[in-house]
Amino acid sequence: MFRHYKKLFLALVALCSVFVLTACSTDQSNSQGATQTEAPKVETIDGEWELVDVVDALSYSIGAYTLYGLNFGRLLESVKDFKMDMKIENNTATIKYDYNIDNFIKAFSTFSTDAKGKTEEDFKKLQYDSHENIAADFKKYKVSMNKETGVFSYEATGSIDQDAKTMTFDEGISIGNSFFFSFGENRISPNTYHYELKDDMLYITIDGKSKKNNLPVHYELHFKRKGSTTQKEPVPIEGKWQAIDFRPALQRSLAYKDFKNDDSAIKLIYPEAWKDFKPTLNITGTSVEFDYTVSLADGFGMFYDYLKQKDGSKVTQTKDEYIKNQFIRLSTTLQGAAKDYPNTTYEFDKDNSTIHSVLKNGKLDTANQTIVFPEAINIVQLAIMSIGPVNKETTYKYSIDGDILTLTIEQRDGKNNVNTLITTKFKKVSDTTSN
Repeated sequence: MFRHYKKLFLALVALCSVFVLTACSTDQSNSQGATQTEAPKVETIDGEWELVDVVDALSYSIGAYTLYGLNFGRLLESVKDFKMDMKIENNTATIKYDYNIDNFIKAFSTFSTDAKGKTEEDFKKLQYDSHENIAADFKKYKVSMNKETGVFSYEATGSIDQDAKTMTFDEGISIGNSFFFSFGENRISPNTYHYELKDDMLYITIDGKSKKNNLPVHYELHFKRKGSTTQKEPVPIEGKWQAIDFRPALQRSLAYKDFKNDDSAIKLIYPEAWKDFKPTLNITGTSVEFDYTVSLADGFGMFYDYLKQKDGSKVTQTKDEYIKNQFIRLSTTLQGAAKDYPNTTYEFDKDNSTIHSVLKNGKLDTANQTIVFPEAINIVQLAIMSIGPVNKETTYKYSIDGDILTLTIEQRDGKNNVNTLITTKFKKVSDTTSN
């Protein structure tokens, strides 16, 4: 899985020529015959909440680091069962968790330089001590490390401004000593988060810049109201489905890759540039197509700014020239490799730096709740939902809850002893593919 490939996307940026391909997802299986058990809609944010979409949330945090794809995968798998609760009352939010860090330590030991020459127990003790030290740094929260049980306990209290739709935590939000959802001078700086209540789900987000290289970083936490039952009668699968949040899929597919010189710029730039990206699934009978139109101007432009910031003396083109030239290179490369991707079509709009692509000949299997594509779902060969080459047949699981279709892929890399996970959600927008 975590091998290097010389990629078609070489034209994207000269310094990024090698990729590790992988992708993934958790299996989401809801019966097509599920009955509607939706609870009455609640408009207040008061109440008790639990963190959901945990892997997506932690992908944002881990992905903010410059990590090799394999190391990202190991860390993500080690914390996939993490749980966090939140209680809101009287304009106060209290976040709590008790997190056994032993699995994280095992994953971290596979690549940490601090683990070299140490026994497993010695490295565990080192990490216990590290977590004990950071626990002592918190002055306004209740944080502790139990070195007998391996459990890191955390209770953070924040204030809520319901008019501004914000939550402020004076020492940020973090998990252990490695996973942070905040910005500032240090790991416990004050941070203000935006929140949105939608369909009895609470979405908490914050955006900022990485201290190391000034690249865009996005954190997002999804909370479900405890006790709410939102499973709905599934709508028919035939028709047009539009992605409602493709960013986690982009974030994770890029995080699993290794770029030349371990450059993290692409991993953070393109999820930001394509944050509003909405590909579609078009399903007619048993035939499925994956359709998208993507603009390259913002991504190329942001990468130009990054290169200029990194070393302005090496940037001789204007931004417009850079965007135009990169688009021509990418278009030429995609067209030249068309024979290797017979199920994918491309239309190029040079004036607007956009590409329209359709992945055809997908097959729907309702009995097994799978969609099989003859080539892996991908965005211009950069973000790839697969562990293998793009032109390899790839199977995705799906589930439907009301008018939301969740597409997932979970794959095992036996050689490196790690699972890869990716998921993305689509909302039903029409009952025909002609619209």
